[in-house]
Amino acid sequence: MDKGKIVVILGVVCVILAASLFGVIVHYAGVIKDKDAMIISLQSQNSILRAQKDMLQAWLNENKTLLSKLQEWLRGNITYYESQIVLLNQELSTLNQTHQESYINYTNYTIPTNVGLVFNGLKISNLKVKEDYDRSSLLGNVTNMKNEFMSKVYVILFIFDINGSLENYQVRAIENLASNETKSFEFPHVLEMNQTFRLFAVGNYGFSDIENSKIAELLSEVEELNVTIEQLDARIKELEKMLGYESYILTDQAYYYSIRADLQRASKSILVVMHSMIYDPYHDPPNWANDLIEELINAKRRGVNVRVVIEYRTYSGFLDDNLWAHNYLFSNGVSVKLDDEPDNDHLKLVMIDDKIIYIGSHDWNDPSLFSDHEISVKIVSEKLSQMLREYVEANFR
Repeated sequence: MDKGKIVVILGVVCVILAASLFGVIVHYAGVIKDKDAMIISLQSQNSILRAQKDMLQAWLNENKTLLSKLQEWLRGNITYYESQIVLLNQELSTLNQTHQESYINYTNYTIPTNVGLVFNGLKISNLKVKEDYDRSSLLGNVTNMKNEFMSKVYVILFIFDINGSLENYQVRAIENLASNETKSFEFPHVLEMNQTFRLFAVGNYGFSDIENSKIAELLSEVEELNVTIEQLDARIKELEKMLGYESYILTDQAYYYSIRADLQRASKSILVVMHSMIYDPYHDPPNWANDLIEELINAKRRGVNVRVVIEYRTYSGFLDDNLWAHNYLFSNGVSVKLDDEPDNDHLKLVMIDDKIIYIGSHDWNDPSLFSDHEISVKIVSEKLSQMLREYVEANFR
């Protein structure tokens, strides 16, 4: 082959190689460009993720703070409710003890309307009525439940007529009743049909020998007073029914629980005239006065017509704490008036839905609601509510 052909062939090969190399360069240039674009995109996504991470971290920090406050609030409430549970358990224990001391365990008796009371650790049991022509006899046992010897025990029977009035009484004396010893007693031919009776067992421990007649005389006076009280109570309830209202006595903390529930149920109107209403924005829960003030705002948001009158002058002249409540209610859209008239407003009055009335000694401040001894009354009466509203309208325009 001559040199000319070889040169031509080499030239063609060079051209082919050059073209291939250019193609490879162009291809990888495109690949590199795509990679750069991908890197830029990943960097952008990384920036977005970092921003989201920062937002999540900030949210987490806020929630940790909120959680910490919530835990503090829960600890406070748990401590409070644990103390309430202790108090309730103490009251329950007292009630159970009173119940055990006030009623005896009847067995095998035929008159269901009888009530018996036990004193001094004496238990009356196996009470029976033995019918005997036109009159019946009353039999039973008495047991000394104390760890002390009783030199004399008196079983006293009070018999009541059909109207509930004390008709007469009888006494049986039992000598020398040792601890856990049981002796029987009997009142022969004492009960007429449908009569009611009450039994008392009274003992002494040898310290004094009280005559049974004197005990019976004193206890008969007690029974007559009990009957009178029961009759008066029945008459009061009858008059309340005639006047068309209900009433409930609320002492100490019972006022808070009752009025808060009624404020939450209010559907039409709430009127509050209060001598002392203290809102404390810096007090951690629970704060009972704050709770009631918040219920007024909640009722306003439900569409309830809420009106509040707060006294400006108190025992110390001008009390700024009342202003906190005024300003807080006003800023939340509640119709509130600060009474600065020359005369002093000492009312503690709340009216709900023109029928529920709270009136008494409870102010809306935390000591009065939570720790002080107070007494108020809840009355349910549209007529009395109207009369009180007319008084308020005339004096607190």
